[in-house]
Amino acid sequence: MKNTVESVLIIGLGMIGSSIALASRSKGIKVYGYDLDSPSLKLALKEKIIDESIENFDEVNNKKFGEKVDLIIVSVPPRKTQEVFNQLQEIWNTSITITDTSSVKNHIKLDGADNIVLSHPIAGSHKSGALAADKDLFFNKKNVICNPFNADEEHLNRLINYWEDAIQMNTSIMSVSDHDLIFAMTSHLPHLISYALIDSIRLSNADVNENAGGGLKEFLRLSSSNSEMWSDIFTLNRVDLIKALAGFQISINNLLELITEAKEIPDVFNHLSILKEELDEIKSFKEENF
Repeated sequence: MKNTVESVLIIGLGMIGSSIALASRSKGIKVYGYDLDSPSLKLALKEKIIDESIENFDEVNNKKFGEKVDLIIVSVPPRKTQEVFNQLQEIWNTSITITDTSSVKNHIKLDGADNIVLSHPIAGSHKSGALAADKDLFFNKKNVICNPFNADEEHLNRLINYWEDAIQMNTSIMSVSDHDLIFAMTSHLPHLISYALIDSIRLSNADVNENAGGGLKEFLRLSSSNSEMWSDIFTLNRVDLIKALAGFQISINNLLELITEAKEIPDVFNHLSILKEELDEIKSFKEENF
């Protein structure tokens, strides 16, 4: 089995799948596309996001499909990832490498597939759909690889080479449990907080209109992300998200206590310095610490 990827099939032509398709085509890789939504598939072909469209899924779930593609990337909402993997059983344990793009992994359960390796390309946008595709979306970004099914080393190496050489990403390997907990804290919790913040403004009946500052606009951007995908993520990663949310509640309570006490302490400047130290400590938790 060759270590390079010369042809790829993208299943799911939303913003992520279409961006991977464009990045692949820019490197001379032939890109096939499949999407249950026929208009999306036709649009991707018309806009030259893909080279060829696959009209019938039965064509994919066939051992002969290995003559066409080296790699299949399943880029659908998290809950549907498991369904698609199951529908590909005819090409389990073949020369085709299979991966995904989901940001939560614990729900994916497979038995007896030695060619499936999980991926999480860490890049995104609040935009959705094929027309939001960006061939540079993944450039120099991180991609976390999980290998819970002990896929053959040939498939693992081929996938890593694809992400690093073709898509120009930086890869690292994690266990599924570490992956889901880390991204519950660094990605899923911020999105959950953004929904809560926007909802709190709605409930306050405050007339924000044009008075939204840059900070609020960033929360608005997060909260406008694909609702189906984030509903799946919150549900599927709820255990780790609850842990992350519990830690956040402790921090909020600490800050609330400090700010409340600041009104009662005469030497307010000393107390504000304590608050600054607390904030500096929180800000020191950067991604590389995880």
